[in-house]
Amino acid sequence: MHFTTSSRRRRKTKKPSARPTVKRRVVSAGGVVLRSNAGALEALLIAIKEGRMWSLPKGQVEQGERYPQTAVREVREETGIEARVLAPLGSIRYHFTVKDDATPVTVTKEVHHFLMKYVSGQPRPQKEEVDDAAWFPVSEALTRLSHQNERDVLLKALARWEIGAKVSPAS
Repeated sequence: MHFTTSSRRRRKTKKPSARPTVKRRVVSAGGVVLRSNAGALEALLIAIKEGRMWSLPKGQVEQGERYPQTAVREVREETGIEARVLAPLGSIRYHFTVKDDATPVTVTKEVHHFLMKYVSGQPRPQKEEVDDAAWFPVSEALTRLSHQNERDVLLKALARWEIGAKVSPAS
């Protein structure tokens, strides 16, 4: 008798998930708005999720808008503050999952940040999206920001601000 052995292995098959995961890409822009107040540097932050999370102001890019335009518009809409763009700070990307009619949606969000200088206005949160908007000394802003990637963006903004202060006279 002759016996043969098969070198083929059974492939493990993935069980189909009950609901396929939908993927969505979102592009936003926002700013690190800084101002000097009585000689102290302050950063503008927003509170979301019933005040449990502090973040930098940002929002979705509208059709035909350039990233700096979006940053200025979103800062104004979310906080009531007028600011002008000084320099790009790069972008961050992160992922999160939300439910859309019980279907999980994986969102990839890319946020383009800009160093911005305060021009005018008082913080006035956009109640539909933001719980609070406030100025904080930069050391406190660094501890309040809920996500490390935004703390890193603030640190980058502070470095750019310092370089700018050494290059041009204060205005």
